[in-house]
Amino acid sequence: MKRLITVLLIMSLSFSLFSFSITSYRPLDREYRAMGSSGMSLKGVEKGFYTNPASLSNDKFNLVLPSLEMGVGSFTEIATIPFSSLGEGDFDAINEVLSKLTGTIPVLDMKVSSSLALFGFGASINASLGLYTSGEGISVGLIPFMNIAASLGYGHSFGLKEGIRVEVGAMTHFSSFFYSSPLGIEEVVDTIVSESPEKLRLKLTDTAFSLDLGTTLRFDNGFSLALTMVDIGEGTDSVDIVTGEVERLKSDFSINFGSGWERVFWGWLGVKASLDFSDIVGFTKDVSFPNLLYHTNMGLKVNLTKGIGLMGGLKGGYPSMGAELKLWFIDLFVLYTMDEYSEYVGYNPRDTLSVQLRMVF
Repeated sequence: MKRLITVLLIMSLSFSLFSFSITSYRPLDREYRAMGSSGMSLKGVEKGFYTNPASLSNDKFNLVLPSLEMGVGSFTEIATIPFSSLGEGDFDAINEVLSKLTGTIPVLDMKVSSSLALFGFGASINASLGLYTSGEGISVGLIPFMNIAASLGYGHSFGLKEGIRVEVGAMTHFSSFFYSSPLGIEEVVDTIVSESPEKLRLKLTDTAFSLDLGTTLRFDNGFSLALTMVDIGEGTDSVDIVTGEVERLKSDFSINFGSGWERVFWGWLGVKASLDFSDIVGFTKDVSFPNLLYHTNMGLKVNLTKGIGLMGGLKGGYPSMGAELKLWFIDLFVLYTMDEYSEYVGYNPRDTLSVQLRMVF
């Protein structure tokens, strides 16, 4: 009973503090994330689905069936939680946990996906299930959510002149987002006792349609340049299942520029480097050095063999890194990233540790 009370206290919150913000679901490829959310101009069929649709133009056959990923958000904070003290009902330990979970941040994220690319065409389906926190101190609570997304697109390449090729592509996305109001002791107890879901507000977004456009200029010396426009659309509506209340959600439209270089030495040592600039329009609203840093992403990847790769990067000044191991058609990937979960750089950065296992054909 003491442990149950402890868990309920940790989950406790004020129902009125429902400030969960929604952005479009974009399950970016793991190499892109590990390289500091950079590399939109680099080769890679999987980049074609949510990073740069022009990447589909290489006509290679690629089948991922399936891909499973588990991510733990706020990893450093959660790893330092004194779980033994929590079990003893130590309220100082409880307050420490609540302070670590302040804000709207991810705690748990489980993903499953599959994709197919062939002759320039690409299709994928993705699902994500997890938990966010919302609120501060004793009012912090948990928000369960589920994302479902599907994509369909095409890429094509042609020679511009000797030594230069142009790649173009377009990708359509269909996505829906299901989530609830923050769950705390008041909502849990009222729902159980009264068997009424009135305080357990469930919300479901209408299916959102968006379009990505991309083009890449690729040189024979390994250099490449890319320009993308992502999340072109009007947004969607979020509907409260209980009350019928409708909230309009805007799309996260952005224009992005990327540059990169890649080369293979001695037939086995591969090197990739990238420097990207995200959301050009957003940067023009505040032309300053801190904002320049926030919109600049860079990364580096080294393939030690065809089956072992190491990568790292900086996203807006925050570090990321990853390691991959390929054995026949089995692919294992470990990813560490850090993102900002506030309007100000440095105010609320949170890290995530993810492990992905998939079969690639």
